Amino acid sequence: MSAIAIYRQLTVLPAKRPVLPSDVRILPGLRVQRSCNPKAPGPGQEKTIISRVFPMTKSQRVANSPVVIFAAAACTRLAASIYILTKSYSPQRLFIGNEPSHIAAALVSGSGFASPYAHTPIMLTAQQPPLYPLFLAGIFKVFGIYTAHSAWTIVAFHILAGSFTAVVIYRLGRLYFGQTAAMLGGWLWVFPWMFQVRTLIVSLTNSYFAALGFGVLLIWLLKAPRENRGWFAIGVYAGLLLLLQTSFLPVLLVYAICLARSKARSAQMWFAVAGLFIVLAPWILRNYVVLHRFVPIRDNFGLELWLGNRPEMHGTLDYSRDFPGNDPARYIRLGETQFMDTKLTEALEYIMNYPKGFLVRCLHRVVEFWYVPYSLPFILFPSLAWVGAALVWKKHLSWLFITPLAMYPFVYYVTHMFADYRYPIEPVIMLLAAHAIVDLSSRAFNRCFASRAPIPSPFSDADGEVNS
Repeated sequence: MSAIAIYRQLTVLPAKRPVLPSDVRILPGLRVQRSCNPKAPGPGQEKTIISRVFPMTKSQRVANSPVVIFAAAACTRLAASIYILTKSYSPQRLFIGNEPSHIAAALVSGSGFASPYAHTPIMLTAQQPPLYPLFLAGIFKVFGIYTAHSAWTIVAFHILAGSFTAVVIYRLGRLYFGQTAAMLGGWLWVFPWMFQVRTLIVSLTNSYFAALGFGVLLIWLLKAPRENRGWFAIGVYAGLLLLLQTSFLPVLLVYAICLARSKARSAQMWFAVAGLFIVLAPWILRNYVVLHRFVPIRDNFGLELWLGNRPEMHGTLDYSRDFPGNDPARYIRLGETQFMDTKLTEALEYIMNYPKGFLVRCLHRVVEFWYVPYSLPFILFPSLAWVGAALVWKKHLSWLFITPLAMYPFVYYVTHMFADYRYPIEPVIMLLAAHAIVDLSSRAFNRCFASRAPIPSPFSDADGEVNS
C-alpha cells in the first residue's frame, strides 16, 4: 500500500476509531500522528482520529534508529567507565568484598562453587545464584584472577549488555506503547543521568544482564507464541533468569498466575512450568547434595534479613558485628547453613519483639528503593513510572509492566537495599515514564487546541503493535 493510499484512508473521518492498515508501521520513513476531532458526534464517541501520515525527517529517522541508540548507549557507558576507573579508583578495587568474584576465583582454583567471603576456608555455598559467578569464572580463566584485564573485560561486557538493553527498550516500547514512547524510553536509557551513582556503571553485579534478560522476556511474552514448544522455551528462559537474578521470583509467580487464569494460555502454562523446573532442578539437586537440605536457589535470606533488622543497628542497613565480610569467625565455626539459620532466627525475633521498628525501617526502605540517591532524575522518573502504570492500568497485558513495580522490590523492602538493586527493572521504569510523558503531553496539547481545527500533536503516535 502506497503512502498516498494510506493518507487517503486515514483522513476520512470514521464514526469509530479507525483501524490502521497492518503495513503502516513497517513502511520506512513514515510517521503517524493523531489529533483531536472537535466535530465528533457526541459524548462517548471516539474523538481521536488519525490526522496525517507523512515522512519522518532525517533527525527523526536518526533518533528512531536502533543502531544509533545502541551506539549512543555504548559511548556514554564507555566514557563513564573510563572516567571512573582511571580517576576514582583502580579496576582491581571492583573485586573487594564482591561475593560473585570470590566464588568465581574458587571455581577457577578448582575449589568448586565456594567461599563467597574473603579470609574464609574453602566452604561450598549457595550464597549466590550460579550464572553470574560462572560468567566471571570464564573471564578469570582467560585473563587471570583479580587482574586489571579481567576487570576491564567484565566492565566491557556490562557496557554491551547496557547498550543492547537500550535497543530492547526501544523494541519493547514499539510493541506496547507506540513509536514516540519507544524512542523516548530508549534515549532516557542512553543519557547518563544515572551515572552519578558509580555502582550503576562499574559494579560487578548481575544487574546489567538481568535488566537485558528481563526486557527480552517481556518482548517474548508480548508476542505470545502459539505453539507449546514456544511456551516451554519461555519456561527454560525464565529458569535461567532466576538462576541469574533470584529477585524476579515473585514477578514470575504473578505472571504465571495471570497466564493460568487465561483460558487461551492456561494449558500452555504447564509447558512453561515444565521448562522452568527442568532448568532449576540440577541446581536444587546440587544444593541438596552439598548442603544436605532443600535450597531452591540461594540460602542467604536469613543473613540479608538480619543486616536490615536487628537490635542496636543504625539506619536501615548495618554491616557491623559478625557479618562474614568483616568478622568471619562465627561463619567459619558454624558453617554456612547453620550460620544463615541463626541469622534468620535473630532477625525474626527482632521483628516479633519490635514490630513498630521493623515497620518504620520498611517504610524507609520503600522510599530508599524508589528515590535514593535523591537526585532529581532518581525522583522524577520513578514517579512518572507510577503515573504511567496508572495510565495503562486497564490496557490489555498491562500486568506485564505493573507487576515488576509492585512485586520486584518487596524483598528489598523487608531486608535492605542499595541504589543498584533497582537496576534490573529500570527498563520498565524508563518505558512507563516515557509513556507518561508522551500521554500527558498529548492530553495537554489536545486540550489546548480542542476548540480549534484539528492540529496534529507532536507528542502523539499510533498505539503499540500489540494494542492495535
